[in-house]
Amino acid sequence: MNENSGYANATTNNEYATLDTLVRTRIQTLAHLQYLHTGAAYYFETVRLSSDAQEYDTPVARKRCWQYKYLGLSVGALLVVMSPVEFVKALNVLILEYENETEAKQVAIKPSDLFRKRRQIHSQDLSNVSTTFLETGVYQYLETPDIPFDLDYCHVFMSLCDALIAAYNKLIDGTEDVCGPGYLQASLRFDILIKVEY
Repeated sequence: MNENSGYANATTNNEYATLDTLVRTRIQTLAHLQYLHTGAAYYFETVRLSSDAQEYDTPVARKRCWQYKYLGLSVGALLVVMSPVEFVKALNVLILEYENETEAKQVAIKPSDLFRKRRQIHSQDLSNVSTTFLETGVYQYLETPDIPFDLDYCHVFMSLCDALIAAYNKLIDGTEDVCGPGYLQASLRFDILIKVEY
């Protein structure tokens, strides 16, 4: 019996080490992207990327800015969830809600795509969540408030990076005992969905 518990501990340690490596890599990447948007970075050590040079004033950039604002506000609101398992479940549902919202906005913007088949969300994507936005039509975690002024793309992006860095830190802080195969898979699913958005 002690041999089995030793094997379980070794497996949990391996999964935690895998998650820890992934989280550290993502945090470094997000911190670097955040630094690039400060206006003090140099492109390949040659040209300074000032905030004026990064002025994104196209319709696509404005839309992306609002999407990043929604994601950043929603991820920030989830940081108060205490249970690591519930936190990672909530992150996965949030990303699915976010994808649904952005697809709905794309349909509203492109009337020629009204009859295209939308991506199907499978029940295994939701990982045992009892009530979802697919059943109720109401988002559980995604916050989409309107703001009566234009947003600055660089500031919104840096704030989103802050929220994502805090979320990634929360995925590994104090989770050594719950980091089993299910927790690792849910964390990897969240990471994949975030990578798709960037």
